[in-house]
Amino acid sequence: MRNNPERLQALKSLALLDTASEVVYDDLTRTLAKAFDVPISMVNLLDADRDWFKACIGVSLAESPAETSFCEIFFHCDDDLLVIPDTTADPYFSTHPMVVGAPFIRFYASARLAFDGHTVGTLCIYDTRPKDVSPEQVETLRIMRMAAMETLAKRTRSA
Repeated sequence: MRNNPERLQALKSLALLDTASEVVYDDLTRTLAKAFDVPISMVNLLDADRDWFKACIGVSLAESPAETSFCEIFFHCDDDLLVIPDTTADPYFSTHPMVVGAPFIRFYASARLAFDGHTVGTLCIYDTRPKDVSPEQVETLRIMRMAAMETLAKRTRSA
């Protein structure tokens, strides 16, 4: 799924990969980190062989290899929002290298970003502590997902 040519074309048509930071995406990550009280938040674009971070808080990298992608799960499920309160107790994530090793991720929540019917990225947050989230926080993630997708769509309409 990650290497689907139609999906990659939809991602490419956004003209966002490897671009400079933009306030709107930086604001999304800051707001999301605050709403969930987490140290790591990002807007990810899922390229063929990497997750590229359009905006990121709490990680000094600009990208990570597809092999260690938490967001890869969106290529294997139909859910648009995922909240994993304790990654060590989740069958999909419990053996992930970043759960069993540094940075020892214990909480993961994410929202699929879709464009032209394809998964092109995610809004995602991480913590090194397990945590429960409120229905209001889940609603915040849903609202921010919709705002991010509208921002993506506006970009292509104005191009």
